[in-house]
Formats: sequence, C-alpha cells, structure tokens
Amino acid sequence: MSNKKNNNQPPQLASNDISTIQNILFGQHIQEIEKHFNSLEGQIGNTKDEQAKNLQELKKQTDSRLDDLEKKYAKKIEGLEEKLGQQVEALEQQIANVSKSDKQNLAAMLQQLSVSLIKAE
Repeated sequence: MSNKKNNNQPPQLASNDISTIQNILFGQHIQEIEKHFNSLEGQIGNTKDEQAKNLQELKKQTDSRLDDLEKKYAKKIEGLEEKLGQQVEALEQQIANVSKSDKQNLAAMLQQLSVSLIKAE
C-alpha cells in the first residue's frame, strides 16, 4: 500500500496554466482595473507636480512678503532710533540748562547770604 500514489491530491498546474485560467475568469475585469489604476497613477503624478509648483509659488510669495516686512520694520526701527536719539539730546540739554540755572540760583543765594552776614556783623 505504501507504493500506491495518493489520488486525493489535485493535479499540479503549471504557472502558464494558472495565468490562462486567470485570464479566462478575470481577464476583462483585470484589464479594466489596470486601466483605472494607471489612470489614477497619472492623476496622482499630475497632482503631485501641481502641488510642487503651488508650493514653490507659495514659498516665493512668502519670501517676498517677509522681505517686504523686514524692510518696513527696519525703516521703522531706524526712525525710532533717530527719534530716541533726538529725545536723549533734548533731555541732556534740559539737564544742562537746569544745572546751569541751579548754579546761578545757588550763586545768587550765596551772595545774598554773604551780604546778610556782612550786615549782621
């Protein structure tokens, strides 16, 4: 009995036979699916290209706007620095004038004090 072949096993099919059977059973559907798949691949490729172009354009616009903002705020900062410098100079002048005025007032008070002391003697 050990020499008998097992008849319960299905016959072995060659890969060509399998492909032929697949083509017979699914041939039309597979072709439609492949056609649709290729169409989708093309659309995805076009979309990727379009998105890359849009991204580049957006980058250019963003860079341009950032450059404009940088120039605008650089001018504003320069103006503020100049205005601050002018205000500092004005304050220094006021301090110098106040000091000069205080010195003159102090000198006048000392003169009056000395006159008062001389008269009191």
